[in-house]
Amino acid sequence: MYFYNLKDVQYKKKREGVYFKSITGDSSQLTIIKLDPGVTTEHSHINEQMGYILSGKMELMINNKIKVLEKGDGYHIPSNMIHGFRVLGKEPLEYIEIFTPPKLQYDK
Repeated sequence: MYFYNLKDVQYKKKREGVYFKSITGDSSQLTIIKLDPGVTTEHSHINEQMGYILSGKMELMINNKIKVLEKGDGYHIPSNMIHGFRVLGKEPLEYIEIFTPPKLQYDK
């Protein structure tokens, strides 16, 4: 498939407070993620990751460096680097991420 209308695609629930919809190719993946207020995560994975904040506010930790990001901010997380998100405020966080290679849990 070459064309997608993601505004008409419903979010899938990954776990409590974490929702996604994605376009997955052979070697890269575009994902729109929505996190509920207060959601936190810390992890690492083999995927290189880039993101862009659409709405909301978060604290992002990458390799023990912390920065608050909001609408219009972007970031890059190299492969296998420990990182974590914490949603700030009372509004959900919505952002776009690109993964390479694609993450298996954000399947086609």
